[in-house]
Amino acid sequence: MVEKGPKIINTEAVGQDKDYEPPLIIAWGVDESTTGTKTITMGRTIIPPGGRNQRHYHANCDAAFFVRKGTIKVFIGEEKKEYIVPENHIVFSPAGNIHGLQNMSDTETAELIFTYGNCPSKAAAGTVYLEEPWVKEK
Repeated sequence: MVEKGPKIINTEAVGQDKDYEPPLIIAWGVDESTTGTKTITMGRTIIPPGGRNQRHYHANCDAAFFVRKGTIKVFIGEEKKEYIVPENHIVFSPAGNIHGLQNMSDTETAELIFTYGNCPSKAAAGTVYLEEPWVKEK
């Protein structure tokens, strides 16, 4: 059982999840296992140069992410409508909305801070992938 109360979480120290959305690297900072929360999941995503995740949706929760570093291309909906999103902008995707993203730089990493609303963990989000993992050839 996780001790209740405020927490300070170092995203550099929580480990790296390279399996959830390869080639993205995810640090799951706030979730049921780290804080005992029942209502939010939050973390940091590193997107390698040119990296792109597979299009997907979260059946059970809204998702939002803040572009902390870099410029990303976001693919929205079944029609894959594209948006260019620079640093310091937020993308909101309601539950069930198809989305994916790509780092626009071929030389620099991009970073996101994300949250899943009303979901205590990545498993509770009900993520459904619509493509195979996309890994850029080197």
